[in-house]
Amino acid sequence: MSGPSSQVTSMLNAIHMNGATFQDTGSDASRAKLLGAERSLECVRRRQYGEPYLPWLSARKRVQEPTDKDATTFKKAVGTDLHYFEWIAQSGVEDKLDDFKAHIEYKTLGTLGKKRFESVDVQHIFRISTDLGAVLLVDMGGGFGHDLIEFHNAFPHTPGKLVLQELPMTIKNLPKDFPREIDAQAHDAFTPQPIVGAKAYYLHMVLHELPDESCRMMLSQLVPAMQKAHSKSLLNEIVVPDVSAQWFSTSVDMLMLMCHSAQERTEGMWRDLLERVGLRISKIWDCEGNFEKIIEVKLA
Repeated sequence: MSGPSSQVTSMLNAIHMNGATFQDTGSDASRAKLLGAERSLECVRRRQYGEPYLPWLSARKRVQEPTDKDATTFKKAVGTDLHYFEWIAQSGVEDKLDDFKAHIEYKTLGTLGKKRFESVDVQHIFRISTDLGAVLLVDMGGGFGHDLIEFHNAFPHTPGKLVLQELPMTIKNLPKDFPREIDAQAHDAFTPQPIVGAKAYYLHMVLHELPDESCRMMLSQLVPAMQKAHSKSLLNEIVVPDVSAQWFSTSVDMLMLMCHSAQERTEGMWRDLLERVGLRISKIWDCEGNFEKIIEVKLA
């Protein structure tokens, strides 16, 4: 696979549309996922990896669906063989890494100005146990731990362990003031999940960076660690409406395509993806109308 998908063609061809459908009727145009396309494209242009490649994209008449997370338009744009997260971690682009850290740290629930746990029923989700030795929450791919730190600060006396899992380089670069109450564990999510029977495994905007096959590979490593009627996965992800998708969702969709050969997903796409690895959606928390939802997932 060596090119962007029909979702790019549809977006670029529909720049001046007032709205679009995401229902797949079999044609390229049916996958537009577009409302307010000019704002979506402008969001792409502001990112450091988007603008250099847009002329190439707009020149393409026929493209293929991306399936390889390691063959991305980002690499073509900046002339690198490194994955985006490897690229921003190298010396010489510290300003890009700082921008990324700031984005993660200060990102809130859209215009609501709330953290994720402030828009859901935390007690209902966790049905908190009194077992102090049990693992309450594993934040998989949680970066520098911003979500987990905020959760700990909000619920400092909640029983159960909190664990941040990230790649070794990220764990190595955690700040010196990283909370001692949170365990930091180096882990590659494409290998078997070492923590068995946690109450919840949290993935914040992780799967949207991966094509479907890579998602299935990652989730297949998690499923054996989940305990029936106890464990759940919490996917903090965008759920794109079937119709009238808003500019934020479509712009992030475009960014995921260019940077990771991936995409944002509708509810139907999420259900299909999860069911293929033995999981099922038990509830989608609307998060007070925000673009990002909490998808509560259990073993099928």
